[in-house]
Amino acid sequence: MNKKLDMLFTKYHLPSTNPAFTIVELLVVIVVIAILAAITIVSYTGISSKAVSSALQSDLSNAKKQLALYQVDHSAYPTSPLTITGNTYCPSDDTKYCFKASSTNSFPGYSASNSSNPQSFLLIASNSPTSNSNSLVYKVTNTTAPTQVLANMQPGVTPGAILELNASKANGGTTPGINSPLTTTWADTSGNGNNGTLTNFAGTTASGWAGTGTIGDPYSAVFDGVNDRVATTVSDMNSHNITLEAWVKLTAVNSSKGVLILGAMGGLFDWYSGYLDALVWGVGTPDYRAVHIAVAMNDNSLHHIVATIGPQYMRSYRDGVYKGQVDIVNGFSINDAGSIVELGSRQGAAWWNGALPLARVYPFILSDSQVAQNYNVGPN
Repeated sequence: MNKKLDMLFTKYHLPSTNPAFTIVELLVVIVVIAILAAITIVSYTGISSKAVSSALQSDLSNAKKQLALYQVDHSAYPTSPLTITGNTYCPSDDTKYCFKASSTNSFPGYSASNSSNPQSFLLIASNSPTSNSNSLVYKVTNTTAPTQVLANMQPGVTPGAILELNASKANGGTTPGINSPLTTTWADTSGNGNNGTLTNFAGTTASGWAGTGTIGDPYSAVFDGVNDRVATTVSDMNSHNITLEAWVKLTAVNSSKGVLILGAMGGLFDWYSGYLDALVWGVGTPDYRAVHIAVAMNDNSLHHIVATIGPQYMRSYRDGVYKGQVDIVNGFSINDAGSIVELGSRQGAAWWNGALPLARVYPFILSDSQVAQNYNVGPN
């Protein structure tokens, strides 16, 4: 009897011999799955990026054909701005030559120069209305194929700027804040290499920079109204319309004009007689056109100012709102030999007293909605 009990006990109480995963084996499986997932994600991202790139180039190629047909019919390219309905873009005077952007893309910038010889146009395409780490930006002209012009700009800016001087990344850093060590070079964060040079400027020390990085008090370059000046050179601008954009804070009244200038004889922002004037200088002529943007000279407040300059007229904006327009009777151009962008002084003729967080130049005219969008994003 005892033998039978022992046999039964042994039969039903032997230690389990069923196979099972050890902790090491589980970890190996997890690592393999993670590697496969990473490979899949990278492959998908690469394929997706190539698809977006192909779509942008296709959109630009199709648009270039329509613009060329328009030019043959009208002996000129369409003037800016284009009429936009959804993702369809049309010359304002002839809808036969409309062109479309793919559903996820847009054409944030277009400009044409019909006074140049030969006539020319520039068209920008992007997969994002505001630049971010996933933005792809391409351009096409009347003489070139679609090419990528921007890989990664600062977030919250209309794609396609050819100059961006951002005080929060003055040395080209990737994190907010004024990067150290400070030098006489102010890095162009548009990615186009148009770095500014600080002259007679405290910007080589911490005292030349101010701000806390907050919405109301962004990091800024401080101009003393005596001899501070930043200058850079931006080429290939004579064939296109131009937008000048800056965030400014005037901290004191100075007897001289304080200016933010584009071109050796280009356009400028000018603090003068109680107004913020956006001035346009015609190359080779002594006259200028002015648009007054009413804002107290010494209100010590941060303002967003924009001037869009085209062959027929110039428009001005303050704090995202359209303020006025002036016709340009004699036309406007910029010397392509190397257009000087000056911040703080018009070649020593006048000096500006205030703080400048951010300045940008676009080779096309921003629309009302784009200006408002940039204002709402802010300078950081």
